[in-house]
Amino acid sequence: MSRLAEAPFFVGRTDIVTAVEEAILSTGSVGAVLVGEAGVGKTAVMQQALAAQAAELLIVRIRGSKGSHHQAFRPVNFLLSELETDVVDHPVTVLRAVSELLNFQARGRRVVLAVDNIEYLDPSSAGLITQLVINGTASVLLTTQDFTAADPLFASLWREGSLKRFDLSPFTAAEAGAFLEAELDGPVSVECVHLLLRMSGGNARFLQASVRALRGRRIVRQDGTWVLLPGGTPVPAEVTEAALSVLEGLPAGQRDVAHLLALAGRLPVPAMHRLAGSTDVDALQSAGLVVVRHGKQEDVELTDPVLGAGAVESIAAQRAQELYERLVEDPALTEALHPERHVRWLLRCHRAVPAALCLAAAQSARNDGRYCDAVEFTEIQDVYRSTAAIAGERARALIDDGRFEDAANALSLAAPLLEEAAPADAVRMLLADAVLRNFLGLRGAGDPIADAEARAESAGVDREVLRAEVILTRAELASLDGEYPRSRELMLSLREAAYPLSAEQRLRSDALLCEAWAMMESQLEALQLADDLADRLQHGSVSRRTREIVSLRLVAVYSASGSWEPGARRLGLDVEDGGIARRGSSLQLALGLVLARYGQPEEALGRLKPAFDQLRVGDPHRLLPIAAASIAYCHTMNRNIQDAIPFLVHAEPTAGTPWMVRRLTAQLQLSSLGLREAKTEAAQQLQVLGQRDRERGASLFELSAFTSAVRLGNTGALAELSDVAARVQGPFARLSEMFAKGVGHRDAEVLLQAMELAAAAGDQNFGRDAARSALSAAQAQGNKSSVREVQQRARQVLVHETAAGPISQLDSLTPRESEIAQLAASGYANREIADVMCVSVRTIEGHLYQIYSKLHVSSRLQLAELLPTPLQ
Repeated sequence: MSRLAEAPFFVGRTDIVTAVEEAILSTGSVGAVLVGEAGVGKTAVMQQALAAQAAELLIVRIRGSKGSHHQAFRPVNFLLSELETDVVDHPVTVLRAVSELLNFQARGRRVVLAVDNIEYLDPSSAGLITQLVINGTASVLLTTQDFTAADPLFASLWREGSLKRFDLSPFTAAEAGAFLEAELDGPVSVECVHLLLRMSGGNARFLQASVRALRGRRIVRQDGTWVLLPGGTPVPAEVTEAALSVLEGLPAGQRDVAHLLALAGRLPVPAMHRLAGSTDVDALQSAGLVVVRHGKQEDVELTDPVLGAGAVESIAAQRAQELYERLVEDPALTEALHPERHVRWLLRCHRAVPAALCLAAAQSARNDGRYCDAVEFTEIQDVYRSTAAIAGERARALIDDGRFEDAANALSLAAPLLEEAAPADAVRMLLADAVLRNFLGLRGAGDPIADAEARAESAGVDREVLRAEVILTRAELASLDGEYPRSRELMLSLREAAYPLSAEQRLRSDALLCEAWAMMESQLEALQLADDLADRLQHGSVSRRTREIVSLRLVAVYSASGSWEPGARRLGLDVEDGGIARRGSSLQLALGLVLARYGQPEEALGRLKPAFDQLRVGDPHRLLPIAAASIAYCHTMNRNIQDAIPFLVHAEPTAGTPWMVRRLTAQLQLSSLGLREAKTEAAQQLQVLGQRDRERGASLFELSAFTSAVRLGNTGALAELSDVAARVQGPFARLSEMFAKGVGHRDAEVLLQAMELAAAAGDQNFGRDAARSALSAAQAQGNKSSVREVQQRARQVLVHETAAGPISQLDSLTPRESEIAQLAASGYANREIADVMCVSVRTIEGHLYQIYSKLHVSSRLQLAELLPTPLQ
């Protein structure tokens, strides 16, 4: 008699689902109550928790509703309809009859009453349900938006401890990502997750509505991944309807306050009291619809910004005009308006928008990483044609969004505005032009910088600030070109000159210096500065682009120097949901690259492929070649060469690709070549690559190239590796130095220590290579016990097996030998193996002789110790 309606389940919240299942089924518990706002996913959790045990349960679905709140037994009428008429006249007989009915229908199964919206149950229904629980007939799984509004009988069960309470919050970013992958049946780029989470506030129902609103428009499937296209962001109809249902029941004065805050976003409390009166504001605060934020001043805003967006959509132009006219009577309120809110309010009123307000709104949106919105603000009434400041802001937003051709057109159109531009506006536009030329691979990036430098001298009070910005841009371009000594020189000069840098400029400057120190021979100073930068990123307020660029530089510093795990903790990247809303596909790519380098191809591909597909839409840092090379490398590690081939065409750098991207792509391609049985050729080319790095002064890259060459067997690079490892600082340099020493002296013990050091740093790839070298050194000594000791220690330390290479010499076996080895290790006698393989016993004996020789073992016991997973 189950009335549990089928519904699509979502992935996620497994801990809560498991706990709910235990509450329903465990002894001493009568069930669980799920508490949370509408659309948060209570019913979905209920259905998911019940689905696993559905065959062993009789699930009875009951739903409370506002319309039946005063009608006795209305929600449970379907149960009473099967009883005799005279039975329903008394609560005691009703309870007895319903208990007997449920026990009969259950036929020995556990009865679970799945009750939605218990706050709307009439007292008779609530009493019947709780009595069925108390007399042991049923367990319950309840949902409610407001537990305090439910019948006190349910609260009594909770206070006694037999009813477990679970409060459901809106989805976190990680939960939203899992939900969307289930909803869309495929991987989703983080840009899609960020936007949909912002549109929905993490509400599951609004999240589904947001997907429907954008699917096929801004969210499209590209090579299996759902990616985000540029464009506007609509408000789903469901959100508007939800806002209307909340606001329609309010008195006129409270509705005015709600509409004002929906349009304004946030307003000072004293000014709001003058405009609307404190009574209505206080009433809304008591109802939980508005909240007061305490900071430099007390501000009031709607508690739920998503419903606020829906409320705005419901406000007609005339109504918006009336509210705006009330607002402008108080200058304090007008001044307090956020520029983006102010612009959108004026547009809703069909009023003209001042150019200065469009500029402020565009700057706000660009700082927040909403580049499409920033471009939209500059194009209102074609204001970008009016001043160099707005034209430059439009160009910078397009550059930040990776729309380089559009940015070039924008700057070309804005060129005549430079003649009469203020020095500060001209300098910023010229510097944007220089950066764009670099990304497009065009010559002459130095020309606009020289022009900007000259104009900065005539900027009056802004001269020092603009000089600093010119120097910063020069250093950023030097970094993009791999000229780390030049970048370091510029940043040190900036420090010595004591220019008045803003907090954001100081962050950019220190990140460039940190990168230059790390790539040269000052890794310890770089790591110390990196820690400071990571802390400032966590607690400071900076633009989205600066945060992303600084994070990318720090990921490069921490991973290349061998300090990844502590660095990831500093950056908050060791927590799945920590700061995910600030991570774009560029940073996802960087994290995937680290995982690939450390020998975790499957985990890496989970980040790399969605990032690659999103970067094909917009690639603001020109990272696509390294994304493609990383994916091809992961597939090669997994020995899926055919899967790697389609990405090779995208792994070829083009004009404008940053030097570090080209350099890392080249090393990944050579590493892939080394995995495809062309080790000698790859190792020789890696040595040449390291020699070029040395000429450039990029010592950390030099160390990486020579280390990779030796790991592939090029002992001719040992001297160069030992030399650079002695010059470079940091954990990776010490690991490489130890590895070089072990290989040079054929010292198995030193190589095992290198293996342990690599594994402790999370670098399973390097650990496996050190283990293989240790095994070769032990074999060269001719001591079988030493060989077995190396194999056993390697198996204990290197826990992550991948197709990139086994820990022992198992890859030296042919497929037939591997099958025979597994059977022998599992206890099969030679005759039994011969019967299985349909060959003679002599043949099996011959194979075992070859197997023992290759693996340096002399018995089935030693063979079983060596094999990772013998057959059962």
